[in-house]
Amino acid sequence: MISVPHPAADSATEATTAAMAAAGLVPGQSPAPLRLPDPARLFQRRAARLRALASGHSLGGWLSFVATLADAQHALVAEPASAPPAAQWRDDLRALRSRLGDAVPVPARPALDALVLADSDTLDALADRLTGGRLETADLAVTPFVAAALQVAWTRDAAGRDAAATAVHATAHACPVCGGAPVAGVLHVGMEAGGLRYLHCGVCHTAWHHVRSACVACGDGKEVSQRFVEGQGEGEKAPVRAETCDACHSYLKLLFLEKAPDLDPVADDLATLALDILVGDEGYQRVGGNPFLVLAG
Repeated sequence: MISVPHPAADSATEATTAAMAAAGLVPGQSPAPLRLPDPARLFQRRAARLRALASGHSLGGWLSFVATLADAQHALVAEPASAPPAAQWRDDLRALRSRLGDAVPVPARPALDALVLADSDTLDALADRLTGGRLETADLAVTPFVAAALQVAWTRDAAGRDAAATAVHATAHACPVCGGAPVAGVLHVGMEAGGLRYLHCGVCHTAWHHVRSACVACGDGKEVSQRFVEGQGEGEKAPVRAETCDACHSYLKLLFLEKAPDLDPVADDLATLALDILVGDEGYQRVGGNPFLVLAG
């Protein structure tokens, strides 16, 4: 008997194959505990994802602007670094301002133009406030640009690391490469990594494996549940959920690669602000964060 492939099965296989390729998975190989970013594709794919998500979205204008930022990041990350990332990001910020030109929103231009002329101590203090979650009101106008520059510098650096030489703990809640916080967790697909959760750094874009049975914040495994927003798919159909922990009242976004093979953790997290509002109203505090959410509201 000759079997005839079912169209739906073919579509599912193609989606899985695309998702595995996007995640850097190689058939027949065991999943690595650490996945370093691919700067040649990362920001370009993010820009495309943001523009796709922007269509008809209530935050469409902001998503489109972050896509423009990603375009500039894609061009900058290909340029060689002249200093370690902790210093290189300042040069990347200046180059980013130059490349964006008139694409910078008019209200943000004075603050950004002043910032690119600031001394190293002022710039580093702002970067510390951003990564430490201690932003001041005066920082908000320039935060997206600082975040974009930090991402370029640290992603460039992370891509040049040796993954095998970096120790990764199965319950690490901070990035093993740069120490950044996770922007989201991604549930992978395929035989090699099916069902495994990788946390994705919001700074250097490194992904590391974290056991699914434990809360990322406190390690508890008994009080973890999931939330979703109606209209974005319920239960098994929800592509983005909030994994909440009633032991420590924290939450982290969980993205399902199988349901959206072209997803990007930063982009898809940004586009699901309604989910943050929902769980925030229920009293949960977010683990990590997305620097581009600061002005989204």
